Amino acid sequence: MSTLISVASLANRSMLFGQCAAEIGFSCAGEIDRFVFSVYAKAIREIPAADRLRGAILILEPPGVDDSLGKPSELKTLLRQIQATTTDIFHSLRLDLSGGLSAAYTCTPADRRSLVSGGWTRQVAQQFSRANKKCVLWAMGVSVVVYLCGDVYLESPDVIEELPAGFPAGFQSLSWDDGGIVFAFADSDLNDTGPVGIWHLPDKHLLRPKPELLIRSRLGRFLSSRLAGYSHHDEEPHVDHEGRADISLHLINGRILVVEVKWIGCSLVASRIGEAEDAIKAAIAKNTKGWLTKFDDAAIASGVRQLVRYYKTGKYRRAYLAMFDCAAAAVTSRSRYLTVPTAALDGHSADNFRILRACVDPRSAAKRAKSSLQP
Repeated sequence: MSTLISVASLANRSMLFGQCAAEIGFSCAGEIDRFVFSVYAKAIREIPAADRLRGAILILEPPGVDDSLGKPSELKTLLRQIQATTTDIFHSLRLDLSGGLSAAYTCTPADRRSLVSGGWTRQVAQQFSRANKKCVLWAMGVSVVVYLCGDVYLESPDVIEELPAGFPAGFQSLSWDDGGIVFAFADSDLNDTGPVGIWHLPDKHLLRPKPELLIRSRLGRFLSSRLAGYSHHDEEPHVDHEGRADISLHLINGRILVVEVKWIGCSLVASRIGEAEDAIKAAIAKNTKGWLTKFDDAAIASGVRQLVRYYKTGKYRRAYLAMFDCAAAAVTSRSRYLTVPTAALDGHSADNFRILRACVDPRSAAKRAKSSLQP
């Protein structure tokens, strides 16, 4: 039923906006959808999250040739120009990118009083669209709203994931992007060496006892505040006859994903939490039995086996193994996707599984930056 409703709403939207789109020169309203979810989405996928448009207004014009679209690689360059002049100029461009950017409006000091956190609000974009009878795209990270002659034509909280409807989240929203958000989580959250972080002795790459529980809880909070298209998540939901998974993630388009959290490295056992720092360091040096818990790459194989058990219940669209590499060697490695071992999937397609190895570096940003400059 939900699929039929979605199809019906798309058809109705096309009919409702068809005349307006034709009046401003588009061959059909669908040209706009194709540009947003193909050219624009592919372009911003290749742009780092920090450099994506935030509160930017872009006027979309009909292509020079009906149904023709530009290339994402060409749009990437234009988006960087737009990002650099977001508060000064409203640019326009044709969907086929012919002619490049054109200055549609130069903002005045009075206009800039409408800026919020360095960007334009949705309301400014809507007012401009209505007053000028234009197709206006308002961009906020991976979220967009498109206005046709002042009316909302298209909303997407995440164009990379092609979520076609919903309310855009805040400027900090990141795309799920096949689980790639866990790399941002590892880099911006798990390097916290404070009292609520996962590290017991960060200079020795020693984690607190039972770090998986801390990582899972922090990942859940991170997703709820940073993930575009987020609906809700459950920690350790019960999977019939199969035990408990780590995170069941629900997106606004109805997809449910299962995320299994594993870690690699060394943690202090809970019974030694009150020991003096010197004693702990001595135990690390001597690898004293009963003080430390260690996991290596073997955790990947066990994580895959668990995912297969959860996935075969039929409840999940995809299964993700998030491996957080907290070992000392991780500081010189890079986060990446790993090859899914097809033979371990019990006949299921590898297309429905992802393994991500997120490297965690507890050093300060300044130290990490300095080390990256050394040969």
